[in-house]
Amino acid sequence: MDFRLRTMKPQDSQLLHTFLEHSISFPEDQEWTEETKKEAIDRYLNNWGQMGDIGFIIELKASKEPIGAAWFREFSSNSPGLAYVDEKTPEVSIMVLPEYRGAGLSYDLLRKLIDQASMEGYPALSLNVNKQDPELELYQKLDFEMVRETSNTQVLKRAL
Repeated sequence: MDFRLRTMKPQDSQLLHTFLEHSISFPEDQEWTEETKKEAIDRYLNNWGQMGDIGFIIELKASKEPIGAAWFREFSSNSPGLAYVDEKTPEVSIMVLPEYRGAGLSYDLLRKLIDQASMEGYPALSLNVNKQDPELELYQKLDFEMVRETSNTQVLKRAL
C-alpha cells in the first residue's frame, strides 16, 4: 500500500476533530463531563490554521483517503491543553486509524512534525499519552521524556 503525506489545511478541521475524539486521553484524576471533554477537544481545533498551527495528514495514495494525522498547536497558561508545559512549547496530537497501525506511519508523522518544529525555531514539543498506549514506546524512542503524570496518563516533552 502506498501512502502520501500532505500539509494540513483549515478545511481539514472536521477530520481532525473526528481523529482527536478517538485518540485523546483524559486524565482520570479530574472529573470530565461530556461538556468539559468537548471544550478540551475544541481547544485543539477551533480556528485551525492560525499562526503556529502546523500539521500533516497521511493518505492512501490511490484514493486520497486520510488514514492518520499529526499536528501541533501553541497554548497559553490561561487556556492550556492537556500536555501544557509552557507558552513556547506546542502540544502534539497524533492519530492513525487502527487498521493502519504497525506500518510505521506514526513514526513518519511524528518525525515530520519534529523536523518542522525544529525548522520553525520551537524549543520543544509536548504530548499527552495514556500509560497503556503502545505508542508510548515510540515516543520514548524519539527522545520524549516524562515531565509529569496522572494515574492513567503521562505528559512527555522532547527538546529540539
